[in-house]
Amino acid sequence: MNGEEVKKPWMNLNYIPPVIVDGEKVVEILPEDVSQDDEKWASSLVVYVVRITPSIGAMERCIMGQGNFSTKPIILYHIYGYFVVRFASEEERDMVMCSGTHHLLRRPIIMKPWVLEFNFKEEILTTIPLWVKIPNLPLNYWNSVVLSKIGSSVGKPLYADECTTQTSRISFARILMEVDVTRPLTKVIKIQDPKGKIVEQKVWYEWKPIFCQKCLQVGNSCVDKQAAPVQIQKKNHEEDEATQGQEEWHTMRYRASSRRDSRNSQDTKGGQGSESGVLIYEEGHTSGEGGGGMEMTVIQP
Repeated sequence: MNGEEVKKPWMNLNYIPPVIVDGEKVVEILPEDVSQDDEKWASSLVVYVVRITPSIGAMERCIMGQGNFSTKPIILYHIYGYFVVRFASEEERDMVMCSGTHHLLRRPIIMKPWVLEFNFKEEILTTIPLWVKIPNLPLNYWNSVVLSKIGSSVGKPLYADECTTQTSRISFARILMEVDVTRPLTKVIKIQDPKGKIVEQKVWYEWKPIFCQKCLQVGNSCVDKQAAPVQIQKKNHEEDEATQGQEEWHTMRYRASSRRDSRNSQDTKGGQGSESGVLIYEEGHTSGEGGGGMEMTVIQP
């Protein structure tokens, strides 16, 4: 129509015979076959919320709250429980990643740039980005080379935040890096300064994820789940033993004082009777006795 191609809601496919390798059919994917789509998804972000799966609407509100975008990001949900968010540019993607530690519905959010041959179980569940603080770092170390070396001793450094980049906050350097959570997190690293002196440098983590070695999931602990019923059962057993031999008490019963008692208490001179606002507790009655229950008289002020 008017020389413009009408975009179809489907794509035409053709028969392309597979290659034969060692007598078997093999589908051969060439670099030129995927180059266009590599560029299409290069500005995407893989997002995973620990232990919950929010709605697309909740995820959209979370992403849109991170800044201004030239084009509304496209949010896609995968049945494995993660989202792929496609931005208009890599700059907008990095803006969201560097905007800080993210939470949704009080759960930590894991964000990773989409890469070729992405595998959710291998990428998300074992190696995740964490914000790391390097406290009391010498000011002449605040450059990309030194911070990259320091970050590489902990994991794979990705970005330094704005305050670190501009050296507007000197208490600690803050770096986003990919860390293998299947191994113990590094708490102290050793640095050899320009004079050859070895010093120890502490490493702080804004979030220390729990990794279950049984189910291979971040934020989960099958051991704690199995131990919880045993602890509850033990607690109930101890409570039963502690209450053995004790008499049962009925529900407390309230008895309001009459106007005459109130008037008499007001006429009582100082030093005699009860002070205003004092509660008088009478002898309680255990089960089996007449009256059954604690009685309480309120003396009006």
